[in-house]
Amino acid sequence: MTPEDEQRRAWFRREILPLEPRLLAYARKFCRDGESDPEDLVHDAFARVIACKTWREIANPAAFASRTVRNIAFDTLRRRKVLTITAVADFEQVGGMDETPGPEATLVARDELRQLREAITELPTQCRRVFTLRKVYSLSPGEIAVRMGLSVSTVEKHLIKGLRYCSERLGRPGAIQSVRIDEGRSWVGKRDRDAKQ
Repeated sequence: MTPEDEQRRAWFRREILPLEPRLLAYARKFCRDGESDPEDLVHDAFARVIACKTWREIANPAAFASRTVRNIAFDTLRRRKVLTITAVADFEQVGGMDETPGPEATLVARDELRQLREAITELPTQCRRVFTLRKVYSLSPGEIAVRMGLSVSTVEKHLIKGLRYCSERLGRPGAIQSVRIDEGRSWVGKRDRDAKQ
């Protein structure tokens, strides 16, 4: 056995092994369906932890061991063909599942962002500047009014116009041609016309 292996085993005995009662209690939360054994989960976690080549970089051994137990429980659940309702409910209670968006969700989000960028560029110049200062740079309507030399009321009207246009543009992709910004028409006139329809 190499000195590295001896040091790793000593670290495991000192840092991880004393966590066994806590890890067993934690593993029981994942084993309420009766198909998994909490001791098996903990022992599998111990095997993974002691085999970890980067053990020196682990800043919080207790958190690492708990995460390993949870990951093994998730892996076991994924491998099953049929899930019991209690198993799913228990995992939802424990929480903390990986919520990283998948490739499809990432693609959809990028497409929505592209559509929003296009909608913003279609806004009239002053409306676009107000909308960008508020939504991108988080300036208050008062700050925007001072910066652009407008009244707060005008800034708020531009914000409403920009929000309405962008939400209509993104909310109904097939109806893009029907959404139009009419700079010549007053906001009140547009509102009144929309109310009559």
